[in-house]
Amino acid sequence: MKIAFFNLDQNARSTYFRLLRYIRPYWGMFAASAFAMLVYALSQPAFAALIRPLLNGSFEHERVPYLDWIPLIIVGIFLIRGLAGFWATYGMAWVGRRVIQKIRSEMFARLAQWPAERYDQLPGGMLVSALTYNIEQVAEGITYALTVLIRDSLTVVGLLGWMLYLAPGLCLFLVVVAPLILLLVRNLSRRFRRVSSRIQETMGEVTRIAEEAVAGQAVIKSYNGAEWIRRRFEQVNTHNRDWNLKLALNMAASGPLIQFVAGFGIALVVYAALLAPVLHVVSVGTFISFLSALLLLLAPLKHLTNVNAPIQKGVAAVMPVFEILDSPGEDLQSGRPLELAKGAIEMEQVTFSYGPSQPPVLEGISFRIHPGEMIAVVGRSGSGKTTLTELLVRLYEVNSGVIRLDGRDIREWRLADLRRQITLVSQDGILFYGSLADNMCYGCTSPVSPSELEEAAAEASLLDEIRKMPEGFQTSVGERGLLLSGGQRQRVMIARALLRRAPILILDEATSALDAVAEQNVEKAIRKASEGRTTLVIAHRLSTIERADRILVLDSGRIVDEGTHAQLLKRLGLYTLLHQSQAENRRILEDARS
Repeated sequence: MKIAFFNLDQNARSTYFRLLRYIRPYWGMFAASAFAMLVYALSQPAFAALIRPLLNGSFEHERVPYLDWIPLIIVGIFLIRGLAGFWATYGMAWVGRRVIQKIRSEMFARLAQWPAERYDQLPGGMLVSALTYNIEQVAEGITYALTVLIRDSLTVVGLLGWMLYLAPGLCLFLVVVAPLILLLVRNLSRRFRRVSSRIQETMGEVTRIAEEAVAGQAVIKSYNGAEWIRRRFEQVNTHNRDWNLKLALNMAASGPLIQFVAGFGIALVVYAALLAPVLHVVSVGTFISFLSALLLLLAPLKHLTNVNAPIQKGVAAVMPVFEILDSPGEDLQSGRPLELAKGAIEMEQVTFSYGPSQPPVLEGISFRIHPGEMIAVVGRSGSGKTTLTELLVRLYEVNSGVIRLDGRDIREWRLADLRRQITLVSQDGILFYGSLADNMCYGCTSPVSPSELEEAAAEASLLDEIRKMPEGFQTSVGERGLLLSGGQRQRVMIARALLRRAPILILDEATSALDAVAEQNVEKAIRKASEGRTTLVIAHRLSTIERADRILVLDSGRIVDEGTHAQLLKRLGLYTLLHQSQAENRRILEDARS
């Protein structure tokens, strides 16, 4: 173990030992595997030890009472060695896979608790790569590396012990090469970890571009961008190949180099053993037994020197994983409990920007929404409309000002309870891979009966279409809902909102990407979903918010006007310009169709 850990600096060593602490819950299986490795390790010096009486009894006619039993003893050793090897290998794999499962589950849970700004700082491909590729590299650092460290270290100790027992003076020659081997391992280890870190980075880039290509395949085809994305992928894929080849080169060179140095030490021992004074002291059996133990020492020494690479890879891979695990997540449980909100929302002088060096997205925002009231927010693209919804559900925290729910700062409410009061339906809302029923029931805190499912689908203007599907509510929606039309996806999310029964409904551009027929169906479902709920509508199409109780007009992060649809049209302000612009666009589109 000293060889493998020789070049681990304090930070890397503490990282690896932290990784090993995950074994603690499975100490029983680990102890059984370690015992099996001990039995396996003892079989090596046992073979060497059998040579001594066998040769002395055969060639020097030394009386050996159990000489006839040696063949059976050899068979027994092989049997015990095989069983011990099987149990050690399977036991370590059993422990290792459970450790990997636990680390991966902890990482996924931490990512689920991450605040939104952390996701803004890191590419999604890097996170997916850490969750998949990095953690698989850790598996090798646990299962294979620990097996080698324990089994082969015990084997080396056993063989050295037998050699010391036979001829202590000859063992002194091995001390000459030990510092050279350790120096080689030290220098190679630094390079292993540096190259392994670059492999993790390039793998993250490969994953990121692959995800972009899959998610954006429609855009890529529309713009004939296949060659451009192929070149980007080929570039990072080539970098990943080059770094993997550098690691393979170092691993391939390290074994022969270390074995050459070890072979030099063995040559010294053999030379010393062949000297006349030594030959007169030891018997033929003792000399051959010593030489056999020395040769048997080569394989475990090779394993111990090569195990450095997977350990360094494991340390390099797990460091970013532990950084994620150590990063603070959202505190969902602290704060005042909230069973059911009345739905009164107030913003007072709210200012927000996405970073210290970024300009404010919202500045001095103040308004009130009474329980059950429908308020619409309109404005040009980039005016801060969607940011309002993100602040309400505390995806981000305000820089200054306060947001209140039912008269209390939303930061006082328990975060999990606060989000339970709000249902968000957005243009790019996510449907998860699974059935229609699974997606409609997503986020519900209590079981949903079939009759409730049908009622929600009917209110979302979706039931008739579902009944025409061969598998009904069990119909798969595909990845991100791509097997459904845009209007169907929106209505599934509205059905989800109806089943969740949250007192606050946020509709963020819920109809902006739909055609006229789909928009009518969705608007009908929206009217049903907003009954009795406090509703905040973020609208691009002004026709969808004409029935709102009040309309807030945003421009450059500020509220520049407020009133009903009719009142705002009379003022001839920004709302009127937006309304006229959309009316003109609709007229041009209708003329083109006719």
